[in-house]
Amino acid sequence: MTEKLKNITSELIEKYIDILEQNGEPNEAYKYLAINTFQQNWNLEAGDFHQMLRTSFSKVANLLYQNSWGFIEKSSQHFPNEVREMFRNLYDESVDISQRIKTFQTESENILLKVRQSLNRNNINAQQDERTISVYLAFRFPEKYMLYKADYYKNFCKELNIQPKKSGECFLHLQELANQIILEDLLDENFINTYRKFYQKPDWDDKCLMIQNILYVVFRDFKETDLVNLLKDFNRKDLEEYYEFLDKIIEKFDLQQNDQRLVFNFRDKKFIVFTIGQRYIWRVRNSKSSELIFGAISTDVFTENHSNFDGNPTAYWNGTNTISEIINHQIKVFDAIEKELNRTQISGYSKHNKKDLEQMAFDVDFRKEILSQLDYQTTTENPMEIKKSDKKTPLNQILFGAPGTGKTYNTKRIAVEIINGEKARTREEINVEYESLVNAKQIVFTTFHQSLSYEDFIEGIKPIMDENEDGAKNIAYEVREGIFKELCNNANISTLKKTSDNFEEVWDRLIEEVKNKIAENELLKIGTWEYGLSSKDSLKYSSVNSPSQYTFTITKQNILDTYQNKQARPSGAFQKDMRDIVEYMKTHLNLKKHKEDKETLQSTVPYVFIIDEINRGNVSAIFGELITLLEEDKRKGNKEQTEATLPYSKDKFSVPNNVYIIGTMNTADRSVEALDTALRRRFSFTEMQPNPVILLDSEYQDLDLKQLLETINQRIEVLIDKDHQIGHSYFIGIRNLDDLKLVFKDKIIPLLEEYFYGDFGKIGLVLGGNFIFQEENTAKFPKNFAYENDFLEDKKVYRFTPFEYWNESTFISVYED
Repeated sequence: MTEKLKNITSELIEKYIDILEQNGEPNEAYKYLAINTFQQNWNLEAGDFHQMLRTSFSKVANLLYQNSWGFIEKSSQHFPNEVREMFRNLYDESVDISQRIKTFQTESENILLKVRQSLNRNNINAQQDERTISVYLAFRFPEKYMLYKADYYKNFCKELNIQPKKSGECFLHLQELANQIILEDLLDENFINTYRKFYQKPDWDDKCLMIQNILYVVFRDFKETDLVNLLKDFNRKDLEEYYEFLDKIIEKFDLQQNDQRLVFNFRDKKFIVFTIGQRYIWRVRNSKSSELIFGAISTDVFTENHSNFDGNPTAYWNGTNTISEIINHQIKVFDAIEKELNRTQISGYSKHNKKDLEQMAFDVDFRKEILSQLDYQTTTENPMEIKKSDKKTPLNQILFGAPGTGKTYNTKRIAVEIINGEKARTREEINVEYESLVNAKQIVFTTFHQSLSYEDFIEGIKPIMDENEDGAKNIAYEVREGIFKELCNNANISTLKKTSDNFEEVWDRLIEEVKNKIAENELLKIGTWEYGLSSKDSLKYSSVNSPSQYTFTITKQNILDTYQNKQARPSGAFQKDMRDIVEYMKTHLNLKKHKEDKETLQSTVPYVFIIDEINRGNVSAIFGELITLLEEDKRKGNKEQTEATLPYSKDKFSVPNNVYIIGTMNTADRSVEALDTALRRRFSFTEMQPNPVILLDSEYQDLDLKQLLETINQRIEVLIDKDHQIGHSYFIGIRNLDDLKLVFKDKIIPLLEEYFYGDFGKIGLVLGGNFIFQEENTAKFPKNFAYENDFLEDKKVYRFTPFEYWNESTFISVYED
């Protein structure tokens, strides 16, 4: 057992470290806060025991069941002395721990009747179970006791290949395992060093809490992944409304976890169903179902869509798309539920109860963790006809899917619809409008790649080449805007200030003065410098005292930024020179602002930034601080608008709320890592799937292109996965056999070779024997060098059949054996 425990613990620690490095802090610091709060406030001799207990457990969060805490809190309010003695006995370390737990549970049941009488409530239960008592013990003696939950305990036993203990003995068994881990010193130095990056050492030994965090985080992530996959096709708003009403049911009837009358399950993977006994009670459907969103039992009919249950008591099933219709008739729903609870001892469907869905119902924090991940789950739409919903267009969205599913084309269509509104458009009309909007700089298109940087995207210092009258070239540096910042400035309301100063006019007069001086073989003296002109009509001056005689350039933009009270660019010693120039323009050339300059115009014109292959760039480095600024509520003009100071220009910058970002991701591309978590949370994702139905309208009808593509994709999905399927776009525009042959020769087959790494056997399973044949291996190897020659000589060699020999029957053979 010791060796097994050592190996499994090592594996779990490794997984935990991977999660930390990939996702960062797993948000478990509240446990330290909760224990520290208890340690600072707990006092058995406190005069107001009830208030002391409330304060001590004030940071308990989701560690205690609501019902468990409700009982002990009410008990301490009405019978403080009895509860004080219960905790005194529980914390008496001179008594065997198992005996103390049993005594506490017995005393809880004894006081329960008195609590019910005091509250005039019969639906309150003690529920001082193992999990609850583990919290009491771990808070009082964190260096000695674990926080216990049944799910990670059972998963841990499963990993260790041991039988979990029966109810009532699980917590102490987990504690024994934790003690062995600590005794064997299995929490190695590497783990502790990594752990300390996120959680500082408290005043107490936290090895028990370390072990609990490892088990909880590792097994939670596995369970959440499975549950999120099951829920990804549900509308999050529908789920939130479903659980809000389910909370009312649970509170109304004081339902408890592990009640054998209750069943939580999926039906056909399209519905979450809550059942009592043999009857459905409350249901929500996902987006793949054509049925009404909600369904509820009741004692009477209250929707147009209803049916009756067989048998007694009489009840009806009501379907609706509106949660308010359920809430308005909740009394009828509650009456029906009460009848089912009263007549049920155990459900005949108990064996189908899904524990993770049951936990979603009773553990609100766990539910929030799951639902929060649905922010960036997928919705599947027709690849060529993404339907417009009633919801407004997301500011940040990514279209993802296999190659050839129309992602790039659909970014054009969506961008045109965002700016010019929705209406029926042909592909040609979309392209024409798109080009017009690109020329108007309302749409900017770029492709991410490994060399793209923050300096290209937001801003950076860039060299500029200047040329003297004698042809000599000099290099100067200035801060240049990146492609995204430039688009934001075009869209930003700050660029729409009413132009009421005379800067442009005065700048032209300044340049004219310099030119006149040059014509007289002189330079214009401003401050301590004499200025000439560069070839691009920027001001130029030289350091004659420097042995290298550097030439410095000041641009029109530098002076404008100084005039507008922005930090001058470039920074440093040039700032005084630029301020001198601005002052000269004011005193000698009458540069001034007018009062009406404070007026602004609100921009409502949409701008769209398209990022093709967004996952091919180092997105964290490219976006930088924009990762936070992209969120809708932090956009400029919104309630929680946020500005960041850019590192080069020192400008204050925010992303306007009229800027839309559309990205594309190729799911078959495994050469780069997926988007990081921080960015994923700020985008909505829409899956673009192959749509063979489009090929029914193909000009080429001599064979069934739809069935051809479907067959190929079915086989690819089995051999690899659906992310490596082939999109319908490869087949659009095929007019004859020659076109089809070229598509297979130049696109489909090279793509399959990439997918299968040259494994001709698997390519043959996809396309069949009319495309691939086995050639005789005629290679001969030297006999005077031993290297498994038999193996090499027996190796099979495959070739593609000649392109010229392909005909209709060759392609038909793919889908007709």
